[in-house]
Formats: sequence, C-alpha cells, structure tokens
Amino acid sequence: MYKILYSTRAAKSLKKIPKQNQIKIKTKIELLSKNPRVLGTIKLVDYPVARFRNRVGNYRILFDTDETSKSLDILDIRKRDESTYK
Repeated sequence: MYKILYSTRAAKSLKKIPKQNQIKIKTKIELLSKNPRVLGTIKLVDYPVARFRNRVGNYRILFDTDETSKSLDILDIRKRDESTYK
C-alpha cells in the first residue's frame, strides 16, 4: 500500500470541490493507494505537472508515484475543461 501525500495545491483544490464530489475523489485516491495502475489510470506524455492521471466524473486527479518510498503524490485535482492539460 502506498502512502498518500497531498501537495498544497491539491489540498486547496480538494477543499473547493463540492462535498459529494470530494467523497468520490477521496474514495478513488484510497483505491489508487492500493494500486496506482488501476483501470482508468493514464500515463501523461509531455505534461510537466504529473506523470499520471485518473478520472473521477468531471475531475482529474494528477499524481506521481515513488516506487522506492512507496508514496502516492497527489499533485493537483482539476475540473476537466479546456485548460486542464495546459
């Protein structure tokens, strides 16, 4: 199981999301902590913020993993729109 670490940006983003969506996102993050390569995880190419993303409704969880320290670094949580991957 991976240790979950939230960046400052991700923590702020999560607080701004409606409560019902927060619950779904937290549930997905718990699932990712058990297996980051779960169905729906996409490896991002040429994206400077994170190496992976996973979708929860209209929101994207952007994260990295560190295999040596077994940590799941949640870097940002964004609502999907035109500027999500810029």
